[in-house]
Amino acid sequence: MADIVEGGPLPAAEAAALEARTGAHRGASPLGQFAWAAFDGARSPYNVLVNIFVFSAYFSTVVVPDSVRGQAVWSYVTSTGAFLVAIGAPILGAIADAGGRRKPWLIATVILGVPCMSLIWFATPGMSHGLIWVMAAIVGSTLAFEYSAIFCNAMLPNVAPQGRLGFLSGLGFALGNFFGVLVFLFFLLAWSWNPHPLFGLDAARHEPERAVGMLAAAWFAVFAIPLLLFTPDSPGTSRSVPQAVSHGLKTLAGTLSKLGHYRNAATFLGARMLYNEGFIVLMLFTGVFAAGILHWTPTMLIAEGLINSVVAALAGLGAGWLDTRIGSKASSMLFVGGCLAANLVLCSVTPDMVFFIHVAPPLVPHGLFPSLPDKVFLVAQCSCAMFVTGGLVTSRALMAKLSPRAMLNEFFGLFALSGTATSFIGPLSIGVLTTLAHSQRAGVAVGIVFLLSGLLVMTLVKEHPAEG
Repeated sequence: MADIVEGGPLPAAEAAALEARTGAHRGASPLGQFAWAAFDGARSPYNVLVNIFVFSAYFSTVVVPDSVRGQAVWSYVTSTGAFLVAIGAPILGAIADAGGRRKPWLIATVILGVPCMSLIWFATPGMSHGLIWVMAAIVGSTLAFEYSAIFCNAMLPNVAPQGRLGFLSGLGFALGNFFGVLVFLFFLLAWSWNPHPLFGLDAARHEPERAVGMLAAAWFAVFAIPLLLFTPDSPGTSRSVPQAVSHGLKTLAGTLSKLGHYRNAATFLGARMLYNEGFIVLMLFTGVFAAGILHWTPTMLIAEGLINSVVAALAGLGAGWLDTRIGSKASSMLFVGGCLAANLVLCSVTPDMVFFIHVAPPLVPHGLFPSLPDKVFLVAQCSCAMFVTGGLVTSRALMAKLSPRAMLNEFFGLFALSGTATSFIGPLSIGVLTTLAHSQRAGVAVGIVFLLSGLLVMTLVKEHPAEG
């Protein structure tokens, strides 16, 4: 769940293609391999603490006191970051594909990311002056988070020894979920449930929510050190950066020109681009919806994050089993349809309404999620985590089946591009619709459009291997 766009283990076919490309080699030492996987996983705390569960909710309800306007502002900030990622990802991907050194670029992402993540501490309740700098820090953090993935992933074929590429990729994904659980527990034990909060942070001034950026920055920086010390860099080439960019972009253009000959795979990429926007909306705005609509506390959001992490991990295992039983296309459509149903449920929930039916508040509130709307919202969001994770797993398996064998790497490059090229559209749509309708629930409904459109296009896809 941590990396909802391109996280998780590589599918077997893609791993085999990468291994064939790199040839037989011993890879890095066991320590170097683990250092790579640990850095890959150490990116997760930023995503779950800042983007999904804690800071996004705080920003959209407390930093910007009007929750409707707060959701719109957060949407515009995240869409700005996603738009810059969409522009830069093909260029940086071209540099990575050209085979040059990756560590200098990873160091650059750490140098950018650590101060930007830390600077969100200055997002004080109801602030007006200086808000633009906090927003800029969020955008910078997003760029560091996403760009670090490009170069970290590009190191993998040279880090993994023969026969362990898929395992090491999966280890990075597993450590990401494990680190997410650790930071959730730290937040609860150090601040939410501690009568004497660690470092003297004041909950009344929302200092724990403001501190999550520094916590994520520390995690990012600390786990970068073993990677730089123990993991060998990819071998350099004689190409300069401009030459690498030119070569990579020409290769991308050549692949796009060939896509017309593989209409089935192209149709799937179009469908995936649509429903992936729905996935992004459902997961990245979890905290914003819950805090703004149901007024959930940070403790409630952290508890939801813990539950979602467990559900997502189990869903990853279950999706692989389902894929082998009913096929990749049927599994993908099932997961997208499940997300669509969960999204409809989310649209039906308010503090006094469930399934568009008014409900009475509990006579004696008890438990962490006391009301029926709280419980339904929690179940719906956990369902989203399950269906999104399953959809990511089976979609990549389907891409492996539809891609021509001789062009597997090229088509997975397009698959990755389809996850970033339009990733700003979903958040931007939420911002525009929330502003026009002056309603958070109207913004929630954006996901329905993307999921339904993607599901309809998926009906045109045929699950059979491409020729070539």
